Amino acid sequence: MAQTAVAGVVAAGRVPTWIIPQASIATDPTPGTYSIPLTALTGGTTVKADCHMDAGDISVSRSARTRERQRLCQIVEESIKTGEQIDLGLSGVYDQQQLGTVTVNKMYAALPEGAVVFVAQAFGWNSDATPTTSTKIDLFKATVQTRMKNQPTSIDEDLKFTAELSGSAYWPDVALT
Repeated sequence: MAQTAVAGVVAAGRVPTWIIPQASIATDPTPGTYSIPLTALTGGTTVKADCHMDAGDISVSRSARTRERQRLCQIVEESIKTGEQIDLGLSGVYDQQQLGTVTVNKMYAALPEGAVVFVAQAFGWNSDATPTTSTKIDLFKATVQTRMKNQPTSIDEDLKFTAELSGSAYWPDVALT
């Protein structure tokens, strides 16, 4: 019997990413509702960052913190999740010789050290399309730990910076209302 492969969605142009100031989301999403206002993505203080980044310029990791438990009645020890560590790394283009308000520097300006921000990604959403109430996002809340300009490794590469963030929350499949 022949198998039919399932078509995937190509990543190019389908991973819009936004950096949202903490003030734009007054209340964190709560379990069961997982929604934020659509204006959090479309508002004037939110930065659409995916056009500042190349593939590989964003990394996200979540690691469970666990402890072991084995009650007297249990034959097998189990690991119990007690928390987690969330780390994000974002790199993007910048131009030190330009003002922070020019387009090339908007992502850089949105990630100052110490800032609490939300990072949203809409996997599969066309990056050219404005988000709507049918757009679903993954959302991270994080504090910018460091922001550093990268040293170029070849003559023809773009000048970039990297911001390292420590996450405090993650919400998958958030609705926009």
